[in-house]
Amino acid sequence: MNDGKPCSSSEAEPLMPGRSSHHHQSFKSYIRTALIAIMTASIAIIIFASVFNTCNDPLDPDVRDRIRKDWDIELRQHQKETIKRIDTQKRWLQEDNDRILEERQKHEEEERLRLNMFWTNLASHTCTTYATREYTARLVNVPSYYNRRVEACMATPIKIHGTEYMPKWCEDYGPNNVIGHWEVDQHEPDCAPYWSWYKDFGCVSPGSGQRRIEHYLENLPLGGDWKEFCATAPVSFRGMHFIGAEFCFQKNYGTYGHWVFDDESCK
Repeated sequence: MNDGKPCSSSEAEPLMPGRSSHHHQSFKSYIRTALIAIMTASIAIIIFASVFNTCNDPLDPDVRDRIRKDWDIELRQHQKETIKRIDTQKRWLQEDNDRILEERQKHEEEERLRLNMFWTNLASHTCTTYATREYTARLVNVPSYYNRRVEACMATPIKIHGTEYMPKWCEDYGPNNVIGHWEVDQHEPDCAPYWSWYKDFGCVSPGSGQRRIEHYLENLPLGGDWKEFCATAPVSFRGMHFIGAEFCFQKNYGTYGHWVFDDESCK
């Protein structure tokens, strides 16, 4: 009980003075740890940002070179895809054109057979080149309304010497006057001149390494172009084969061919 005496200091202080000091120290330690963590995180962020900006700085030559290489890769890939797309479109277009052409040819063939077009007035003409003669015939049974006469002409075969041939070209002079032309290179002996004899003129010149041979052309077709037949009549001599003369000329109404070839004995 209070007897009027002032309270002593021991009675005014808390009963456990050590507990308040302990709490204060723990709070200060927590604050210190938090500040260290914040500072560490800030430093890490700054370092990362610095490194990241350095790795992507467009002013850095290495960065510019890497960006340029990436662009080149993307550009090449884009070009490949573009070329592939264009090739695919071309292939599709070609396939469409082929299909349309095939369908049109099939339709024309069916119509030609239905109309029963055929050849008449087959005629032989002059020889055009070695062992080859020109023939003509007229396509008949062509309706006046038919507007694809040349196509029908080119698609209609004819038998010559027992073999079927397609026209080489056609001329359209109107209905029932379509003329087909053929160049037949089989079974035409009258169109096949031959080299009968040859003369060896010796070496072209001393040390030239070349020899000159002359042949005479026999059985030249009447009305034929002597230059054409001289250049296309084949010949073999001295183990060599030629499809025609290298040089042609006429002398005393005769046709001659010359050949110049390598010869070791002329060196």
